Amino acid sequence: MKTNEILGRKIIDKNVKEVGKIAELTMNPKTFKISEIYGSYGSPISKKYFKIGTNEVLALGDYLQVDLSKEEIEENSVDKISKLPENIIKINGLINKKALDSNGNECGKISNIDIDFDEMVIKEIIVSKSSTFGKSDSMNISENDIMGLGDYLIINKVVKKENVEEESDEADDQEKVNVNID
Repeated sequence: MKTNEILGRKIIDKNVKEVGKIAELTMNPKTFKISEIYGSYGSPISKKYFKIGTNEVLALGDYLQVDLSKEEIEENSVDKISKLPENIIKINGLINKKALDSNGNECGKISNIDIDFDEMVIKEIIVSKSSTFGKSDSMNISENDIMGLGDYLIINKVVKKENVEEESDEADDQEKVNVNID
């Protein structure tokens, strides 16, 4: 399941009461495992956040069902997501990060992340690069293809740039006519 499908999904408690929406996911960049899920409730002005451990997830379908009651969630709510440990990063923070190949050339930006919720692990990172006429080229990067993940995503491949032939080359093959009238 992709992150853009997961974020904003409604959360229900063990008593089947709606308690909020998924606001954030965090991961360990070395193991590619989801470490925590953060939910939120309230209005945009007075939003509260709560932490859900991966062991507290009962099911994920159209809703995320958690093994917590509404009272437990309200007791452990905070106004702001606390600063994360150094080895944990927010998945929202990865979206739109630049991806570099092993030669240090930019090969696109992270556009989405594919997560296996049964194992709570990231399967693939999708890197997209827009090309001519608004088309988007994308490639799926697995954990084995990643050298590093921090300010940039560094993959252990060399991505070749495709040289696009311009129409001016075709014009050279055509017959030229002199239209000067003297």
